[in-house]
Amino acid sequence: MKEKAGRRPKEKALAANGRSLWLVLFVIAMAVSIIVMDLTIVDVSMPAIMTDLHLGFASVEWVVDLYSLVFASLLITFGRIADHIGRKKMMIIGLAVFLAGSIVAAAAPSLAPLLVGRFVQGVGGAMILPTTLSSINTIFKGKYRIVAFATYGSSIAVAAGIAPLIGGLFTTYSTWRWVFWFDVIVAAVVGLLVWYAVPDSLGEKIKGMFDFGGFVLSTLGFVFVVYGLIEGQNYGWWRPKAGTRPWAAGLSRIPWVFLAGIVALVLFVILEVILEDRGKSTLMSVKLFKYRSFSFGNIVSVANAVGEYGLVFLLPLYLQNILNLSAIETGYVLCVMASGAFISGGFATPFVKYASAKAVISTGFLFEAGSMAGFYFTIRPGHGAIEGLIYLWLALYGVGLGFASAQLTSVIMIDVPDIKAGQGSSVKSTISQLSSALAIAVIGIIFVDFLWATLPPKVDELHLPDQFSKEIDSVVIGSSGSAIPELEGSREYQSAPASFQKEFKTKINSGFTEGISNTLGVDSLILLGGGIVSWILPNEKKRRKAAKEGEAAKVVKAEADTALDL
Repeated sequence: MKEKAGRRPKEKALAANGRSLWLVLFVIAMAVSIIVMDLTIVDVSMPAIMTDLHLGFASVEWVVDLYSLVFASLLITFGRIADHIGRKKMMIIGLAVFLAGSIVAAAAPSLAPLLVGRFVQGVGGAMILPTTLSSINTIFKGKYRIVAFATYGSSIAVAAGIAPLIGGLFTTYSTWRWVFWFDVIVAAVVGLLVWYAVPDSLGEKIKGMFDFGGFVLSTLGFVFVVYGLIEGQNYGWWRPKAGTRPWAAGLSRIPWVFLAGIVALVLFVILEVILEDRGKSTLMSVKLFKYRSFSFGNIVSVANAVGEYGLVFLLPLYLQNILNLSAIETGYVLCVMASGAFISGGFATPFVKYASAKAVISTGFLFEAGSMAGFYFTIRPGHGAIEGLIYLWLALYGVGLGFASAQLTSVIMIDVPDIKAGQGSSVKSTISQLSSALAIAVIGIIFVDFLWATLPPKVDELHLPDQFSKEIDSVVIGSSGSAIPELEGSREYQSAPASFQKEFKTKINSGFTEGISNTLGVDSLILLGGGIVSWILPNEKKRRKAAKEGEAAKVVKAEADTALDL
């Protein structure tokens, strides 16, 4: 059939291997989603794992934390190796390793093999994540780039939001082991799709010797820093907590671990600068930070992570300890945020075309900071019937998260050359993972400090003996509120007069709620700061226009030079 006169043939969106770009994008989004989900999907399964394997809380915590520790520590190394051997190859190898770790974890009869499985999953995840981002950066250009990064960012936001719900559903209606069998099935399917659909790409080849010094220093540095962020609450950030032994100078182990990590990372950066100046291969190109989009974009990314993970950490404490929702009900509530992110992620592409990626990011931060402020004014002592407002603020926060996440990665990577896309993506991914751990640590410290300021005065109003009051303060604060239902279910509480029970419940809930509210207020200020910094990001729309005008000027000049020669 002949084309109608004046109508141009429709351009087909194909990758270098002839596959549909949209199939390639779908497969990469699936790959990144399974990795992000595993950062939080196990959280709600922890009580079931503790019961089934007869574990204490300190042991089962490492089922969650070990994945993050290994994952964050190896991102830079595997991102660099992927540049050398091919990103598709590394993605497939990573999915196979992740699948193997999932099988070990799913079938684990005790703690040791479960931890081995999580360790292997972390290694596989570190192979996969940087290759997904560098592949997007290399494969998608021009008008397709906006859609690709919007889909990529939205996939991460939605995956983080629905992971607790999926974990809760498996744990409630089946067994916690299906959290890992689910990983096996998805990893196998995605691996086959990657082999079929995703084209391979290479980055900067490793010249001469592999940077073993950089590998050792970066791995040790990130292991120490992430370990410190994870264990700070347990051992004490400065002075040792009760029941733990001090290290040198009477300090907790955490300051010394942080010091070792910082020293290793500083030496790593110095080594990379020296190697790069000598023209030798490095794990990380320090020159990436000369790009304003890369350096300031990562700062904005940190603020975004603090806001998101701070909310995901704090809100369940309020929903379960004060509103008495179950874990599965809490998962349903948090799904509202994922729904908002999914919807706004779809609108981000036309928004970028109308305005710019920078404007979309700043708008996202406006929604995030505004909704977090809404939580601050809503979750207050004595406020009743606030469930509807919680849904509203979660939805609006999700909208902001979708806008910000959809285009932030694109702006960070916009100036990174294709040949250094693997290094850029691995550095960006490492910063994101450190930000999530940092967010929970920082928000946790602020929250505990606020609780010590708000809860003891409320407990003092009950006029209990000093010893009882101090014990209540310590138990409630030390458990982040999870001991509140236990206190209300105790024999002493149940045998007390009804008037005292009511007053006790009111005072405890009031002090705890005020601590959460104040912390969310600080979180909103952090997001507001991130939104302000986002205005420093370059306007990629003006840059592209200037680049086109520059190319046109070069053509005109070349034609003029040719005419003069004639």
